[in-house]
Amino acid sequence: MIYPTQRALQSANPNLNILSVDAPIFGQYGRLLTQVDPSEVIANAKALVPDTDKVVYEASVPALEKPFAFNEQIAREVYGGMPVQVGWCYGKNLQMAALEYHKGSEVVVCLTDTVLLLGLIQDVVFGEQITYKTSGVAAFYAPEGAVVELPAWSLHYAPIHTTKGGSFATLVYLPKGTNEPLPYTVEKAGESRLLFAVNKWLIAHPDSADAANGAYPGLVGEDIFINPA
Repeated sequence: MIYPTQRALQSANPNLNILSVDAPIFGQYGRLLTQVDPSEVIANAKALVPDTDKVVYEASVPALEKPFAFNEQIAREVYGGMPVQVGWCYGKNLQMAALEYHKGSEVVVCLTDTVLLLGLIQDVVFGEQITYKTSGVAAFYAPEGAVVELPAWSLHYAPIHTTKGGSFATLVYLPKGTNEPLPYTVEKAGESRLLFAVNKWLIAHPDSADAANGAYPGLVGEDIFINPA
């Protein structure tokens, strides 16, 4: 299925092949969860999400972690009963800047239309230098209401808003404790060179603010910017 906003984004970004999350190839990067009903948690979150011109991420928000049926279903069916945190990411963003991964799935619930820029951990080169070529990034349009599971092998970062003057908002489900500050000093060797927070391995573009803030500058090639529709 091709959505009108997806088509407009493709016209505005002819260098990118922007597919939708219901395209078969998305199965390489994640899974569209269609057996769940997020309407209750979406309505709850939309009534609470603040307005901002920046990208805001909060890992655990008590107002989002209430015992909604959807939250219990995700905890059981995706995480097998593991403790789960519910946070959100929202604001305005048109730049990839970096890619991260976790040792466990991330579930994204789209409160708005959004674009997800994704890669595969199998394409990261671990050696004397750790590198990932940005030419391998795939762009996927996720419509409002979509529930997407990004497994541990899926590289991702902040969502992209889709329309001029617009914004994005997503709920973010992760194993409890993910993205909290590390409680110990990390020896910067091997894969640990990427470890930026609890259960958060981050590879930044050398020209990004993330690299300036200490993230490992391992993305090779052009950073990706999206023209909104």
